Amino acid sequence: MQLGPIALPTYASLVYLGLLGGALLTYLETRHRRLPPVPIVDAALTAGVGSVLLGRALYVAVHWGYYQTHLAEALRPWDGGLAWQGALLGGVMGTALACAARGVPVTPILDLFTPAAGSVAVFAWLGCHVASCAYGVETYPGQGLLWRLSLDLPDLYGIRQPRIPVQLLGAGGSALILTIALIIRRRIRRPGTIFALWVSLQSLGSFGLGLWRADSMPQMSGWRVDHIVNLFLCGVGLATALAMMIRQPPDSGGG
Repeated sequence: MQLGPIALPTYASLVYLGLLGGALLTYLETRHRRLPPVPIVDAALTAGVGSVLLGRALYVAVHWGYYQTHLAEALRPWDGGLAWQGALLGGVMGTALACAARGVPVTPILDLFTPAAGSVAVFAWLGCHVASCAYGVETYPGQGLLWRLSLDLPDLYGIRQPRIPVQLLGAGGSALILTIALIIRRRIRRPGTIFALWVSLQSLGSFGLGLWRADSMPQMSGWRVDHIVNLFLCGVGLATALAMMIRQPPDSGGG
């Protein structure tokens, strides 16, 4: 992607667009709730740094067979390659550190950042589409719905075949989950619940799409590692949301 005299990798450019969209959503919600901006900006910055660092670290660790002989590329996340599960954990850790330093509760801030996380997820899937990462399995005539869903797409090595458009389905699913979060966020007033529900839905969607992915991934007992992690995150998110709705009093803040 060309921006005047500056050439930006398309994957990184799309992720940046997702971040900009997320920042706008966070700004609008911050104004709506009349929240102090300084702790939110601090939390957003540390969350962003944590997401990139841990998301890239997990991606490199999972694909260490390649990166052990390409160490310089491991330090170039803008070329593509972030494990969203690591980015999620890094973002939560960064938010928690900033909130602890400012003496503010972390769960309302995580709720505030949920639309931003959803926006990044949409554009990261689109980035994978243009970078041909997270590509889908090949399809063949006679496979019914799978064949009708398929598009002529390349894999990471440029080999084009009819494939399930996993990245586009991921972007569409993430957009749907983001829309749901935006609709229900004013109806669920218990801090942390919206974020936990978003994590569970996003993880469940990633697990389902993972059944159609053909990119390489280490396996455990015949399962892709990301399948196991996604199911775990879905369970944790759902259990956390249920616990918060049962145990916590409703948030009495503005909104």
